[in-house]
Amino acid sequence: MTESYPSARTGTAQDLMRVVTKAYELRLEADKTVLPAKPELQRMLLEPVTRAAGLLMAAVMELVPADWTVSFHNRLFLHLSAGRDYPFRPDAPAVAAARSLAARLEKESGLAPALLAAISHPPVMGDLAHLNFELVRHAMLALREVRGRPCRPRLVVAIDPFALDTISVLEEGLYAGFMGRYHLGIDRLALGRGHPGPLMSPRTRWDRMPLRLFRSLAEGGEVGMVLSGGVPSTGRVLYGVREWARRARAAGPLNAQPAEARRRLLIDASFERFQEASAGNIHLPRGPWRLLEAWLMAAAAGLLPGETAESVARAALACLSVPEAARGSLLAELASDMTRETPSRRRLFRLLVGRVARRRPLVLIPIVHRTGPLGVSETEAWGVTWIARDRVRVVKANTPDRHDDMTAERLAERFTQEHFA
Repeated sequence: MTESYPSARTGTAQDLMRVVTKAYELRLEADKTVLPAKPELQRMLLEPVTRAAGLLMAAVMELVPADWTVSFHNRLFLHLSAGRDYPFRPDAPAVAAARSLAARLEKESGLAPALLAAISHPPVMGDLAHLNFELVRHAMLALREVRGRPCRPRLVVAIDPFALDTISVLEEGLYAGFMGRYHLGIDRLALGRGHPGPLMSPRTRWDRMPLRLFRSLAEGGEVGMVLSGGVPSTGRVLYGVREWARRARAAGPLNAQPAEARRRLLIDASFERFQEASAGNIHLPRGPWRLLEAWLMAAAAGLLPGETAESVARAALACLSVPEAARGSLLAELASDMTRETPSRRRLFRLLVGRVARRRPLVLIPIVHRTGPLGVSETEAWGVTWIARDRVRVVKANTPDRHDDMTAERLAERFTQEHFA
């Protein structure tokens, strides 16, 4: 099968995306799915032209009144959902409570709170695909309603070929240009492609875009983002597994001995099978910690015949000399995350606390989809204020006079468990 997402070795964390794209390619092959053809000549000559049009469109959008941009996106997403829409109710109890919570935090702190709409992610194909447009439409409208005054909500969206593989190269360029500039576009395959398109949107590189996200929120902006970081399978492999690997490292004595950790990995029988199975498919990193992440990711993505995420995790814990007493809880934690559509995203929440809540209050607004009956709902917002290093005070919109003090990791676990499957 021809590679749908060819990627050069970069020596960076981008190489780990090859685990995700390879697993997806195999699923496409098994399902006999045919993607639109995108010859190199089109990517070299046509995609930059439409990307430039998208960039121009984004520049114009910055000049028009803020409420006009919200109305434009509302009409755009209604069109894309092709009539399968679910009314947004500005007077819904959850929206009204979130608005009151934001106003209260602003009055108490003297600073407009950052607003983050945390969005769920239904399938991108099939009968549920339209829910993706409805979720971001609701997020835009909810952010404007909770703010209570004109604002320009931004969306975190993937604009790389992996995310846009089902549309034509002309549509891909227009989308990447507009969403990359006006919104917080992220290109997870930016490095090594050799096309002019990515060079036109340098701010969307995966290693640069997060700074835009945290800066926007720290300045009191309004942002909507899919909390899982992608479709469930991508989120579990790219974020859930990698975050678990970091916690596993920290639980053992070899965290400060990378050379010894690498030696022990290389002599493990399961790791040797991973190297053999990955030959030609994955650009294996040299450092021990990324090697560990790649090994676990490949197992979780189903790329290692006869292996599972649990079996490889057990082998990894042994390689890292993690004490037996700590292994049970770590394995249970991984097993839980592998069954969830949305991993806990502990690292993301630590950054939200350290880079945003430390500067101003943060309001988290869950926007989730339902499958029975089909629909989109806004659920209870949470307000987060800084206490001290890695500790925050959390207030729920429905009980504003009660609060809980917790760590950033505990916030991540509780918020995702209560609002996301």
